[in-house]
Amino acid sequence: MLKFGFDNETKVKVAGAAFFKKYLDRLYEVMRKDIDRKLFKRDGQVDLVLVGDRKIRAMNKEFRKKDKATDVISFAYLEVTDYEREPGDIIVGDIFISVDTAKRQAVEKGHDLKKEMAILFVHGLLHCMGFDHNTDEEEVVMEGWAEKVLKA
Repeated sequence: MLKFGFDNETKVKVAGAAFFKKYLDRLYEVMRKDIDRKLFKRDGQVDLVLVGDRKIRAMNKEFRKKDKATDVISFAYLEVTDYEREPGDIIVGDIFISVDTAKRQAVEKGHDLKKEMAILFVHGLLHCMGFDHNTDEEEVVMEGWAEKVLKA
């Protein structure tokens, strides 16, 4: 099972925890075997924080050495921490989404903010599960999983 933490540090009322939790549940539904294996059949914790461009830009500069705002930053912990011997829940990852950037992208793509937030959250979740898009092949795989999860 995947547990969910949510914090909105912005003044924008986008969607509440329940909106995002349904996509986390859907991810678990479509990837249950892989997730259970990675979690050693224990519970995992995923946290989402909604921020503005100023904060995400600072994070992007500090952690990725890119001095610009971005839409989503994920910190995936499954691949870098040895949880096998530690008791308790496993921290899967932290996801930060810039509401400011998501608003601009929603307009550019011609859909509403909630849809853009769902897309960005699922993208972040997949990074937390170990997926990446450094090659065309990786991108195709990641996009395939994203489509399955977003059909929730």
